[in-house]
Amino acid sequence: MNPDHIVLFGADSQRLKSILSFIQKDLKAQVVLLINRSGHQIACAGPSGELDLTSLASLAAANLAATQGLAQLVAEPSFSVLHHQGTDRSIHISSLGDRFALILVFYEPVAVGIVRWKLKRATSALEEVFRDFVSREEAAQMDTIAESSSSLFSDEEIERLLGS
Repeated sequence: MNPDHIVLFGADSQRLKSILSFIQKDLKAQVVLLINRSGHQIACAGPSGELDLTSLASLAAANLAATQGLAQLVAEPSFSVLHHQGTDRSIHISSLGDRFALILVFYEPVAVGIVRWKLKRATSALEEVFRDFVSREEAAQMDTIAESSSSLFSDEEIERLLGS
C-alpha cells in the first residue's frame, strides 16, 4: 500500500471536513489542516486568508520528520505533538499515526493542554474515517490481485502448459 496514495470518496471527504470544522469552531482556530506525512493537503476548515496552505503543509511535514529524528536521538519512540507559540500566532501540529498530521493555526494565545485534551475526541473520529478508507484500499488491492491472478492464463493455456 502506497502511504502517499489516498482515494477519498465524497462521503469520506465530507466526514473529514465536518470533523475539521468542528475542531476549528470548538478550539477557535483560524485554520485546521489535515495533511499526509509527505506534506500534501487532504482537507481544510476555516478561512486561510493570506496563509499559503501548500507551504504550511510541506513545512509542517518536514518539521514532523525532523522532530522524529530528534526523538530517535534521545531514545524516544516519537514526539507526536509540536506546538510553536509566537507573539500573535501559534501553530499546533499533531501526528495522527504514521500517515497523517493535523495542523491548527491560532491567531490568539492558546493553552496547549486544552488543545491536546479537546483534540483527543476529534482524533478518534478522524481515525475512524482513516480506518474506513484504509480497509477499502486493502480490499481494492485484494480484488486487483485476485483479478490479475485469475486472468493470467486461460484454461486452454494452462492445459497446454501442463501438457494435457
